[in-house]
Amino acid sequence: MKNISKKTLFYGFVALNIIAVIYLYFSDYKIDPEMLKALLTTEYFLISYIAYILILIIRGLTLLPGTAFLLAGIYVFSFVQVFFAIQIAIIGYCLIIYNFAHKLNFKVPQKILDYEHKIKTKEIPIIFALCFIPGISINVLIYFLSIIDVKLRNIFIGIISGTSITSAIYISIITGVFESANYALN
Repeated sequence: MKNISKKTLFYGFVALNIIAVIYLYFSDYKIDPEMLKALLTTEYFLISYIAYILILIIRGLTLLPGTAFLLAGIYVFSFVQVFFAIQIAIIGYCLIIYNFAHKLNFKVPQKILDYEHKIKTKEIPIIFALCFIPGISINVLIYFLSIIDVKLRNIFIGIISGTSITSAIYISIITGVFESANYALN
């Protein structure tokens, strides 16, 4: 079987989405967001919630921005459901990254490895603080911590405690914006 390049898969995925949008546009198919939300939160709640968590785990394994997924989750699910979905996804991709970090053999710059001693002295507070710095990707942080052999338990404590606070803040802000926009439109 012939190997398909990543570039071909990516362009095929983009083309498939464009064709689907064009088809839906020209076939006069009306998507009712309220009907879709009601369907996903009642009859197919468990399936949609598990699918949302799996999408978040896949998103966590890539460097895709999470805002679109957060917006979709807040629209469909409640604050608490989105919060726990994010935390479950973080645990999921943390386990995957931690398990495969040494097998990937990516070259880590020496400048980053110089911080190993500083991080190892106070692992949990430093990991917790790093979760609040904008621009630091949690998946890259987990990879780096795995490479310098930080214990999984310490990574979990630092990452979950830090991301739970930032997630609650982000979800609150976006929920407030949704409610304000909804109020202004009605």
